[in-house]
Amino acid sequence: MTKCRRKIKKLVLLFLTAACCVFSSCTADTSGFANELVSEKWQADLDGGASVYLEFSNDTATLKISNADSSTEIKGKYTADDDSFVIFMPDIGRNYTFSYTPSKSYLELTYDGNTIKMDRVS
Repeated sequence: MTKCRRKIKKLVLLFLTAACCVFSSCTADTSGFANELVSEKWQADLDGGASVYLEFSNDTATLKISNADSSTEIKGKYTADDDSFVIFMPDIGRNYTFSYTPSKSYLELTYDGNTIKMDRVS
Protein backbone atom coordinates (compact mmCIF):
# COMPACT_ATOMS: atom_id res chain seq x y z
CA MET A 1 0.00 0.00 0.00
CA THR A 2 2.90 2.37 0.54
CA LYS A 3 4.01 2.06 -3.08
CA CYS A 4 0.51 2.86 -4.21
CA ARG A 5 0.36 5.88 -1.89
CA ARG A 6 3.69 7.18 -3.22
CA LYS A 7 2.44 6.89 -6.78
CA ILE A 8 -0.77 8.72 -5.89
CA LYS A 9 1.18 11.46 -4.10
CA LYS A 10 3.47 11.88 -7.12
CA LEU A 11 0.48 11.97 -9.43
CA VAL A 12 -1.29 14.60 -7.29
CA LEU A 13 1.90 16.65 -7.06
CA LEU A 14 2.35 16.48 -10.83
CA PHE A 15 -1.28 17.51 -11.37
CA LEU A 16 -1.02 20.45 -8.95
CA THR A 17 2.21 21.64 -10.60
CA ALA A 18 0.61 21.50 -14.04
CA ALA A 19 -2.50 23.32 -12.78
CA CYS A 20 -0.34 26.07 -11.25
CA CYS A 21 1.51 26.53 -14.54
CA VAL A 22 -1.71 26.75 -16.53
CA PHE A 23 -3.53 29.14 -14.20
CA SER A 24 -0.59 31.46 -13.59
CA SER A 25 0.30 32.12 -17.22
CA CYS A 26 1.24 35.68 -18.14
CA THR A 27 -1.37 37.82 -19.82
CA ALA A 28 -1.49 41.42 -20.96
CA ASP A 29 -4.18 43.79 -19.78
CA THR A 30 -6.03 44.81 -22.93
CA SER A 31 -8.93 46.49 -21.24
CA GLY A 32 -9.49 50.20 -20.91
CA PHE A 33 -9.25 53.26 -23.07
CA ALA A 34 -5.44 53.40 -23.10
CA ASN A 35 -5.24 50.12 -25.00
CA GLU A 36 -7.85 51.33 -27.48
CA LEU A 37 -5.90 54.56 -27.95
CA VAL A 38 -2.49 53.02 -28.62
CA SER A 39 -3.65 50.06 -30.69
CA GLU A 40 -5.21 52.25 -33.38
CA LYS A 41 -4.10 54.97 -35.79
CA TRP A 42 -6.01 58.25 -35.86
CA GLN A 43 -6.38 61.08 -38.39
CA ALA A 44 -8.29 64.31 -38.91
CA ASP A 45 -8.73 66.71 -41.81
CA LEU A 46 -9.55 70.07 -40.29
CA ASP A 47 -11.38 73.07 -41.68
CA GLY A 48 -8.80 75.31 -43.30
CA GLY A 49 -6.88 72.42 -44.84
CA ALA A 50 -4.75 71.16 -41.95
CA SER A 51 -4.38 67.45 -41.36
CA VAL A 52 -3.42 65.65 -38.15
CA TYR A 53 -2.19 62.06 -37.84
CA LEU A 54 -1.53 60.14 -34.60
CA GLU A 55 -0.01 56.71 -34.21
CA PHE A 56 1.68 54.62 -31.54
CA SER A 57 4.39 52.09 -32.30
CA ASN A 58 6.16 50.09 -29.60
CA ASP A 59 7.03 52.75 -27.00
CA THR A 60 6.91 55.76 -29.37
CA ALA A 61 4.04 58.11 -30.17
CA THR A 62 4.02 60.26 -33.31
CA LEU A 63 1.72 63.21 -33.92
CA LYS A 64 2.09 64.79 -37.36
CA ILE A 65 0.44 68.10 -38.20
CA SER A 66 0.58 69.55 -41.70
CA ASN A 67 -1.01 72.45 -43.51
CA ALA A 68 -0.11 73.50 -47.06
CA ASP A 69 3.69 73.59 -47.23
CA SER A 70 4.35 73.51 -43.47
CA SER A 71 4.41 70.54 -41.19
CA THR A 72 5.60 69.60 -37.74
CA GLU A 73 6.02 66.36 -35.87
CA ILE A 74 5.86 65.59 -32.16
CA LYS A 75 7.57 62.26 -31.65
CA GLY A 76 8.93 60.55 -28.58
CA LYS A 77 8.42 57.98 -25.88
CA TYR A 78 4.99 58.12 -24.31
CA THR A 79 2.97 57.06 -21.32
CA ALA A 80 -0.81 56.69 -21.38
CA ASP A 81 -3.64 56.11 -18.97
CA ASP A 82 -7.42 56.04 -19.52
CA ASP A 83 -7.74 59.85 -19.63
CA SER A 84 -4.53 61.30 -21.05
CA PHE A 85 -1.14 60.59 -22.55
CA VAL A 86 2.21 62.37 -22.51
CA ILE A 87 4.78 62.44 -25.30
CA PHE A 88 8.27 63.04 -23.91
CA MET A 89 10.76 65.00 -26.01
CA PRO A 90 13.89 65.37 -23.84
CA ASP A 91 16.04 66.56 -26.76
CA ILE A 92 14.09 69.86 -26.81
CA GLY A 93 13.27 69.82 -23.09
CA ARG A 94 9.53 69.58 -23.63
CA ASN A 95 6.71 67.18 -22.80
CA TYR A 96 3.28 67.34 -24.43
CA THR A 97 0.24 66.26 -22.42
CA PHE A 98 -2.98 65.44 -24.27
CA SER A 99 -6.30 64.40 -22.84
CA TYR A 100 -8.56 62.22 -24.93
CA THR A 101 -11.98 60.63 -25.10
CA PRO A 102 -12.38 57.63 -27.40
CA SER A 103 -15.62 56.63 -29.08
CA LYS A 104 -16.52 53.78 -31.41
CA SER A 105 -15.06 55.29 -34.56
CA TYR A 106 -13.41 58.51 -33.44
CA LEU A 107 -11.21 60.12 -30.81
CA GLU A 108 -11.57 63.56 -29.26
CA LEU A 109 -8.06 64.82 -28.63
CA THR A 110 -7.56 67.88 -26.41
CA TYR A 111 -4.44 70.00 -25.96
CA ASP A 112 -4.28 73.33 -24.15
CA GLY A 113 -8.09 73.64 -24.10
CA ASN A 114 -8.52 72.97 -27.84
CA THR A 115 -10.22 69.78 -29.03
CA ILE A 116 -10.18 68.07 -32.40
CA LYS A 117 -12.16 65.04 -33.51
CA MET A 118 -9.97 62.36 -35.12
CA ASP A 119 -11.25 59.39 -37.08
CA ARG A 120 -9.99 55.86 -36.61
CA VAL A 121 -7.81 54.81 -39.56
CA SER A 122 -8.86 51.46 -41.02
